[in-house]
Amino acid sequence: MTASQIIIVVVVVLVLGIVIFPLINRQQFRNLPADQQIRIIMKQAKGLIYFKNVSKGSSGILYYVKNKRKILAFPWVLYDGNMLCTRKNPFEHWDYPEEKQPLNDDELEQLKNELEKFNKKNPVKIVFR
Repeated sequence: MTASQIIIVVVVVLVLGIVIFPLINRQQFRNLPADQQIRIIMKQAKGLIYFKNVSKGSSGILYYVKNKRKILAFPWVLYDGNMLCTRKNPFEHWDYPEEKQPLNDDELEQLKNELEKFNKKNPVKIVFR
């Protein structure tokens, strides 16, 4: 093989690995059922508190993961440049595990602090009615 053929092969492999395959993986993740998405998000969670935004254009779900075991989902739509939560009582109970335990006062306070930090870091803020 000549040097130019080797360079072309390397460039094609890099483009596939860096651009194409991650786009395919994201699309497949969005098409998974919610329970499978939750399992994957729990495995991806880094640290005790983790946020994952699964966007489908102008709508999506912001997942809040606590201790890799409890998940709270905030469905949102894009409104006025912000993510407007469409859930009536978003702080009522956990979405996962299935028992749907209510949030206690300490968890609620920690969640509000973490959402405040999330909003400071991200250009698109999550807002509630």
